Amino acid sequence: MKSILVTGGAGYIGSHVVQLLCDEGHSVTVFDNFSLGRRENIDHRVEDVFEGDLLNKEDLSKVFYKQIDAVIH
Repeated sequence: MKSILVTGGAGYIGSHVVQLLCDEGHSVTVFDNFSLGRRENIDHRVEDVFEGDLLNKEDLSKVFYKQIDAVIH
């Protein structure tokens, strides 16, 4: 099991990637600005959901409080 960060995980493609990763038993964290994605698209097994902009260092720094093994962007 790996800890995986998915940026844009609330969008159409991202939410399907998140579901697949959860199905495979990975620990998934979602980072999204919710401009196009919706919270209800996120799988209920996701451990953490962060709202923010990838270009904002403060927003992005919130995500890395724990070990992340991989990022899917």
